[in-house]
Amino acid sequence: MAQMGRAAVMTSADGRIEMREYPLPDVAEGCILAKVNCCTICGSDVHSWAGSRPVPLPIILGHEIVGTIVRCGPGVSHDCNDTPLRVGDRITWTLMDSCGRCYYCRIAGLPMKCRHLKKYGHDSCGQPPHFLGGFSEYCYITPGTCCFKLPDNLPDEVAAPANCALSTVIAAWEAVGLSPFENVLIQGAGALGIYGAALARHYGCNRIIVSDILDHRLDFIKNFGVTDLLNTNDMNQEEIIDQIQAVTEGKGVDCILESAGIPDLIPLGLKCLRKGGRYAEVGCVFPRAQFQSDAFDLVSKMITVKGVHNYDARHLHKAVHFLHATQDRFPFHKIITHRIQLEDVATGLNIAKSGEAIRVAVIP
Repeated sequence: MAQMGRAAVMTSADGRIEMREYPLPDVAEGCILAKVNCCTICGSDVHSWAGSRPVPLPIILGHEIVGTIVRCGPGVSHDCNDTPLRVGDRITWTLMDSCGRCYYCRIAGLPMKCRHLKKYGHDSCGQPPHFLGGFSEYCYITPGTCCFKLPDNLPDEVAAPANCALSTVIAAWEAVGLSPFENVLIQGAGALGIYGAALARHYGCNRIIVSDILDHRLDFIKNFGVTDLLNTNDMNQEEIIDQIQAVTEGKGVDCILESAGIPDLIPLGLKCLRKGGRYAEVGCVFPRAQFQSDAFDLVSKMITVKGVHNYDARHLHKAVHFLHATQDRFPFHKIITHRIQLEDVATGLNIAKSGEAIRVAVIP
């Protein structure tokens, strides 16, 4: 096996990407070295690269990863589903490593907010083991990470977005208690919105309404269980609210998923909810995402708002099972609209930022 590995490394705050080589690390107890098969570009990768949020430099971005085990450290024998693991197995893993011992891990039930949290594609690669992100040939997986062996018939490109986009949406719908026969509005027809719609259909929801301003995204998402498409590009707030009420018997929707990452959608969404409705905010994963809203809407309509950032291991476990069970029902294989090589990561990030793509896959 090669003793060096290549990576696309962001080296400056202005988003400069350089190709670098690092020595492959010795694999410590409880760790895994995986060869990266595919890493898809998440919206948060774009935010980091574009300067919307600070990141430690140098850094290997990318966290929606599928890889093949090339080395296992002592003590690695099973995944988090108690499935045996060995060299050559395809795996995906949680985007974070949690300590399992602190207040947030043990008491608050929020391991994604661990006091000692490490996140793939979010931490500096300046020191060994270097390979801490997905835009590289290898990834070094540390003991506080939950890995899952992938079913043989679940393709890399279908599975890769599971460990961020899909798992986060599963966590969001869980947080607002989405139930069968409810009406939902999904604000944003990107990857998060696509998974939100497919899950809502799988859960047995009634009206599944998706809003966006890009026709090509709305045309794409209609294949994932959507009942109503709403291009809001030339609509004012009152027209949007009227449209939502028209398809929900004048009540408004039961639940909303904001997945576009546009803060101004939040006050609009609150007005689209029925009394007692629930709002899940997952899109604004960057600082200074300010919005203004009337607190009277929250109080008088008894609205619940839940912010969801990342997920727990059980959500990734469910994500893999969901994809495996429904890949013949929904065209998840079409979510990857662009493929690039490792040397072209900057091009891929530009494509993702433009809104042209649904998901861009980096294939080392």
